[in-house]
Amino acid sequence: MKKTFLLLTLAAITSGAWASSEGAWNALYDRTSKACLKKSGLKDPVINGDRVVFAKHILYRIDGTYPQAHMQGKTGSVYCLHPYPKGRPEIAEAPAIK
Repeated sequence: MKKTFLLLTLAAITSGAWASSEGAWNALYDRTSKACLKKSGLKDPVINGDRVVFAKHILYRIDGTYPQAHMQGKTGSVYCLHPYPKGRPEIAEAPAIK
């Protein structure tokens, strides 16, 4: 009886290691990056660099061109913080790199 309980407890603890496949993570990255590119508000947006994965969020840096006429085609960058597995992305202006 004790051995059965111990084995069931051990199985429950270690089952977290099998939680997500590589394909599931890639699908998540694809979905969140597309949502961030759309939400960025930039013209011809592209993700700059690697994503940063936190416990419940993914951070992307996105570069593109401001679509407003008064910006006269200037380029800019934003950060996109996307909660996962569900949630809406948030956009913040990225400081200029000098």
